[in-house]
Amino acid sequence: KQWYQRRVAITAGRTQTGRNLRVHGNGSVDGNGGNGQLATFTVNVQGPGRYSFRNDGGHFLAVKFGRLCQTSNYGDPDAVFLLHLNADQSVSFEPQMMGGNFIGIKKNGHAKFGKFGKPSTRFYLNIV
Repeated sequence: KQWYQRRVAITAGRTQTGRNLRVHGNGSVDGNGGNGQLATFTVNVQGPGRYSFRNDGGHFLAVKFGRLCQTSNYGDPDAVFLLHLNADQSVSFEPQMMGGNFIGIKKNGHAKFGKFGKPSTRFYLNIV
């Protein structure tokens, strides 16, 4: 399935919350989203293997100053991610500006950074 340039929900791995990644307008990000505008994203191609994710509320998933947050600026380099495919068909998000780190979700839904392939860094892209 081609999920880029489509609307998707980004679901945290089954061993984590099993819920969707959510970007709030106040800048916070968590893994306790449902199917609303804060947890539904349009995938934008930013270059070869590089993508940005804008939720229906108009906020881009971003990493600034070492923390997961949001930005409203299209093309912001802090909002570009490299996606890595895992053996279970999940993907891991590597921030372009923080190579070697991967966004993750703790079991309580709080955002964190982790290592590639760890359960907390696995997400599923579901076309909505």
